[in-house]
Amino acid sequence: MADYSFGYGGIGSGLDISTIVNQLVAADRAPQNKRLNTLESGTKFKLSGVGSVSSAFNALKTALDGLQKVDALGARTVSSTMLSLGNGAPVTGTADAVLTPTAGRNTPVGSYQVDVHALATAHKLLGAGNAVGTTFGVGTLRVAIGGDSIDVAVKAGATLADIRGAINDAAGKYGLQAAVLTSDAGQHLSLGSAKTGAANAISIAVVEGGADLQALVEGLAEQSPAADARVSIDGLLTTSATNTITDAVPGMSLALRQTGVSRVEVKTDPAGSRAAVDGFVKAYNAALKAIGSATSYNAETKTPSSLTGDAQMRGAASQLRNVMNDLLGGLAEQGLDAKTLGLQTQGFPNPDGSLVLDAGKFNEAMAANPAKVIAALTDESGLAAKLNDVVKNYVGPDGAFTLRDKGLNAQLKDIGRQREALDTRMDAAAKRYRTQFVALDSLMAQMTSTSTALAQQLAALSAQTSNR
Repeated sequence: MADYSFGYGGIGSGLDISTIVNQLVAADRAPQNKRLNTLESGTKFKLSGVGSVSSAFNALKTALDGLQKVDALGARTVSSTMLSLGNGAPVTGTADAVLTPTAGRNTPVGSYQVDVHALATAHKLLGAGNAVGTTFGVGTLRVAIGGDSIDVAVKAGATLADIRGAINDAAGKYGLQAAVLTSDAGQHLSLGSAKTGAANAISIAVVEGGADLQALVEGLAEQSPAADARVSIDGLLTTSATNTITDAVPGMSLALRQTGVSRVEVKTDPAGSRAAVDGFVKAYNAALKAIGSATSYNAETKTPSSLTGDAQMRGAASQLRNVMNDLLGGLAEQGLDAKTLGLQTQGFPNPDGSLVLDAGKFNEAMAANPAKVIAALTDESGLAAKLNDVVKNYVGPDGAFTLRDKGLNAQLKDIGRQREALDTRMDAAAKRYRTQFVALDSLMAQMTSTSTALAQQLAALSAQTSNR
């Protein structure tokens, strides 16, 4: 509260004018301030309730959006069994030494025989031995890898290490790696591709230079070819520049390790698919609980919650329950009742409309008829889509809860403006009271002065009379 003291005491009256003005203004402010405080606290209380329910509905919408995705219930498990090794070695142990498979959601379920004929390899060239300290004359080498060709300048007196450095500086960014290896035969120039596959072959030629550079290039022999991986999946041949096959079976990836034959099994994963439904059930129950908490009434303490008796909240809870009951009825008509699918509303002893999912029954339904369950829950006309249409009426830019939140915040801003107006009125009242009390003080000072003068005159008259 503002302090309206102005450092002026009642000189003529002896009154503490500042204190009196503050008390009068406080008395004037009290009823208006109480009204605004009550209105503000009530608005904030409602705003917190609407916010908690809105948050729960947004979480429900997120869960429903996830359930509507085409791969929401498409979780898969994948395993592989090694049948034979390409080198003829006996198969031992349970680990698959031929390949490692992974499967994404909605990978076609089935058994696939994978025959790895050859692995992808990186091209590598290795030169003949040169005596340590050998130098080369000036010239130009042209190296190529894949579709890229680069000229490399060789300075007069360059050593094998200098040539290696020049090649790496010019062609390293294209994936060409040069090195100098040492053996009993001397130093050897090694050129290798950082990438596997036939498309990444290396070549080198002398553009300019003498016989020494020509001998260096002609002495390079292939150590490892530039080759693609070759794999047959159920008899269909596919090639890859790398040892990872990703486009043969939708959603499945095969990391190749060595030649041989393996059988890959892709199965539905009911537990993995159930995660999306579990998330929806939890979010749905949380939305109902949020409304219940915001509208509850404590009979013992006679304390209402932020939205006790709120018609909008009662309507939202009722709509959720009614729509869900209709949707569960629709599932039952499709043969996916509570006994089959495992999804139902809470019964005795707490029939509050919340949902319960029996994991075992759901897993059995997914294993027995996954296409039917997926369609019933995730299709455009399925449970998730229909319930989501209801939830969208409450959240989002034009949702009922969103608009109400905006209205309550606007009300708080209006209360702030009323407080500013009240402060302005109280400042004016304080000025008015100060003016009046200062005038009163001045008048009382004049009256005191007059009284003193009269008293002095009367005393003088009395003294004159006594002397006679």
